[in-house]
Amino acid sequence: MKTFDKSSKLEHVAYDIRGPVLDEANRMIAKGEKILRLNTGNPAEFGFTAPDEVIRDLIMNVRNSEGYSDSKGIFSARKAIMQYCQLKGFPNVDIDDIYIGNGVSEMIPMSMQALLDDGDEVLV
Repeated sequence: MKTFDKSSKLEHVAYDIRGPVLDEANRMIAKGEKILRLNTGNPAEFGFTAPDEVIRDLIMNVRNSEGYSDSKGIFSARKAIMQYCQLKGFPNVDIDDIYIGNGVSEMIPMSMQALLDDGDEVLV
C-alpha cells in the first residue's frame, strides 16, 4: 500500500479533544465519574431534538433530497439565514455570502483556507 506524507502545513496543528484529553475522560468514566462531553458538537447528546415541524418537512422532502445540493448549501436554507441576518441588523449580508456545511469541523478548515495565506498565524 502506498503511504502519503502529511503536509508540512499540519506540523503544528493539534486537535486536543482526542489524544490525552480523551484518554483522561475515558479514564474518569471507567472510574465511574460522570463527565459532560462538550467536544462532540452533537446537540442530541444534551437532549436537544429537532422540532416536530422540521421532522415532518424532512419526511415530506426525502425524495427531493436524493441528489447533491449546491456546494454553498440549499438555497432556501441560505435565504433563511440571510433573512435572519437582516433581522439581526446585518443588512449587507447577501445570499452569495452564505455557505452552509456539515458542522464546524468542516467549516473551520474551509474558512481558514479562504482567509489565510501561508505563514499567517492564528490564535484560537
